[in-house]
Amino acid sequence: MDKIEIKNLMYEYIQTDNKKKKALDNVNLTINKGEFIAVIGMNGSGKSTLARHLNGLLLPTAGSCIVDGLDTKNETTIWQVRQKVGMVFQNPDNQIIAAIVEDDVAFGPENLGIMPEEIRKRVTESLKAVNMEEKRNFAPHLLSGGQKQLIAIAGVLAMRTDYMVLDEPTAMLDPSGRAAVMEAVHKLHEKYGMTIILITHFMDEAISADRIIVMHDGKVAADGTPREIFSDVEKIRKLGLELPLASQMVHALRKRKIEISTDIYTDDELVKALQL
Repeated sequence: MDKIEIKNLMYEYIQTDNKKKKALDNVNLTINKGEFIAVIGMNGSGKSTLARHLNGLLLPTAGSCIVDGLDTKNETTIWQVRQKVGMVFQNPDNQIIAAIVEDDVAFGPENLGIMPEEIRKRVTESLKAVNMEEKRNFAPHLLSGGQKQLIAIAGVLAMRTDYMVLDEPTAMLDPSGRAAVMEAVHKLHEKYGMTIILITHFMDEAISADRIIVMHDGKVAADGTPREIFSDVEKIRKLGLELPLASQMVHALRKRKIEISTDIYTDDELVKALQL
């Protein structure tokens, strides 16, 4: 029961020319509790559409999305689904609604009917978890993009959801903001055991996941560990994706006749290889 099951899921929408377009086409996936999953793919591959099905923001045209035994198409249990699956979007300005940081983080638990004393405790814990407690009395508009995204993540954490879906959360951030957000996300996964589903177009973020799902033309093109996915260089390139930066460096070095293993995907692995 403790998993998300996507069965034969199809999603169609009407284009501006009134023609139907399949954004998802017969997708079958199981997401187990505690996993850290990265979903990658070119623009238009269906990865963000898939993300929006996980908590019922979009409903299948056919097939189903079952969250811990609850069908997202069942209107009577959709609120329970959204208590289990929290969403963090690309632009935090679309998610932050309060005038003060701590009020924004408290918004979700308040809507769940949590007692005030417990809400205060959750707000403090959540802000600490993303290293933003010192900003609790700030106005969100005074924060950087990365800091706003951390507040959005804290808001989901305060709701104590079992699953956190992040839809390209670092796409609008500078490198330092990206690093802070990814550090916080990994910390939440390790400390709280939250199931993380990260939608990203940064291969260096995907490589840090336990499992990678590659979307292409609305279908699952590949599903495996980062090492399994990126070892098939030809397939990755055919799908219009880049290799992680460390792998690109390896290929460049080998072109210069420098002996180095092709089985390198992370920066740490590359540094170790170059020190030998």
